[in-house]
Amino acid sequence: MASQPDPSAEWTILALDTGSSELEQSMLTFTSGFGQTVKIPRVIWVLRGPTTVVIDTSVPERGKPEEFIGEQFTRLAHQKPANALRDAGVDPKDVEFVLLTHLHWDHAGNNDLFPDATVLVQREELRYAIAPGRFFRSSFLSPLSGWGTPPYLVPNLDTVVGETQIAPGLRVVPAAGHTPGSQAAIVETAYGSFCIAGDAISTYQNLDDDLPPGFHVNVDDAVDSVDRLRTIADHFLPSHDYRVFTDGTPIQEIGAAHLSKRPKIPTWARRRAPWTPPAE
Repeated sequence: MASQPDPSAEWTILALDTGSSELEQSMLTFTSGFGQTVKIPRVIWVLRGPTTVVIDTSVPERGKPEEFIGEQFTRLAHQKPANALRDAGVDPKDVEFVLLTHLHWDHAGNNDLFPDATVLVQREELRYAIAPGRFFRSSFLSPLSGWGTPPYLVPNLDTVVGETQIAPGLRVVPAAGHTPGSQAAIVETAYGSFCIAGDAISTYQNLDDDLPPGFHVNVDDAVDSVDRLRTIADHFLPSHDYRVFTDGTPIQEIGAAHLSKRPKIPTWARRRAPWTPPAE
């Protein structure tokens, strides 16, 4: 059952476009889009309600794009996270919590912009990011891939375990698959509950075509996580889909244009009859 909105704890959501990358579509949609290049945003989410919360902190401002992971990445001056926050009217000193969906380079690169906030990630995500498997080391900017201290390691970093209430109308829930400790935020708004799931839901196509992200550590976990998220949220905001920016501006208020018009249960699951054993 989807969560019921709490009128006393409603949030507003802003999406900030903090740069873009070009990559192969199949990196976002497993088994679909091979050879197709797509342009995607790197998003910081700002929640305003009982307090001010930021979800994910984007690609590091310091360093050159080719030093991160080798993707084609571009960022204009107004898209630098510090400038984007300023233009959105957000003072980092007013941010109480920073919620990290996971610790990849493009989601946890500017934690140092929020020295007064409590930065929260799932304990399992931090455990894995400290010593990731060889294939994923560069994605976490791990010292094992030649980096120094990863940008996610800040003095105010703390961990949560499992589903955790952060503030009235805001909680995080596990969403493993893309990474071992990915988490999603469930945010109550005047329009119902929105799920901000990081790369557990990279694009609307993940929901429309029932496809997990193409970049993952465990595809079964990735599928199970989205199935579970469908049951606890009314609407979904993918992490890397320019359709989120419905008016074409780099600061987008989430509203009626973002309400889900998609089935809560995949078509294949709704149409398939229950299995019964053959008659003897």
